[in-house]
Amino acid sequence: MERYKQLVRIQRCILGEVEHEVTVRNINGNYHCRVFVNGKLNQEAVCSSKRDIGYTCRSLLRWEDKCGNISEFASAARTRLNEGSEYASSVFS
Repeated sequence: MERYKQLVRIQRCILGEVEHEVTVRNINGNYHCRVFVNGKLNQEAVCSSKRDIGYTCRSLLRWEDKCGNISEFASAARTRLNEGSEYASSVFS
C-alpha cells in the first residue's frame, strides 16, 4: 500500500491535479450522474434507482483516477469503492 501511495504522489507531481465536480440530475425518471473535469463534461452514467447514485458516482470517479485525471476527490472515491458498498445493483452506462 505504501508503494501505491508513493506512485500516486509521483503522478500528481508529473501530471498535476485536476478539479472534479459531480452532478446528478433526474431526467425522465432516471438519474444521470455527470463528472466534470476542470469545468468540462467528461463522463456520464445513468442509474434507475436513487440508492444507486452513490455507487455510480464512485465508479465514475474510480475510472477518472485510474485513467490519469488525478485529484484528492477521485482518489478518496476509489478508496471508498474498494472498501465495499452495499448498494450495487443496476447501473447503466
